[in-house]
Amino acid sequence: MFVELSQGMHPESAQSIRDNIAAEELPDAPQVVAYLNAGHPLIDMMDIEDDPLEPGRQVLNGSSILTDGEWLWRLDFGYYVRRHRVVVPPELLASIREHDYVVPDASVERLTELAATAEKFAFGPNGGVPFPSQA
Repeated sequence: MFVELSQGMHPESAQSIRDNIAAEELPDAPQVVAYLNAGHPLIDMMDIEDDPLEPGRQVLNGSSILTDGEWLWRLDFGYYVRRHRVVVPPELLASIREHDYVVPDASVERLTELAATAEKFAFGPNGGVPFPSQA
């Protein structure tokens, strides 16, 4: 999604988070953030990352990946929308509003399919970096 928050691949050319700050907060920001935080977990990461927009502040487990069955996003996306007014893609925002801010149910089959896609974006096409061999 944003070059500053990437440990893997991007489905399209990545942009800087700094270039995606809205002038004003969304009028329904609390509901949008709640939706983003309530997504179905696909990949759960235990990590801590520096907030690229606020030096000295850190975000826990931000690179975990969530979905609503259609869209994929990082767990920290809601944090950046709330704290820094990071822009939600218009198509995603429209979908959130169409769902009346409630993440729809998704089948196990669909979540499994999306988890495989998310894994490629998070860890690369080969599933990540192998552990060094032990001598």
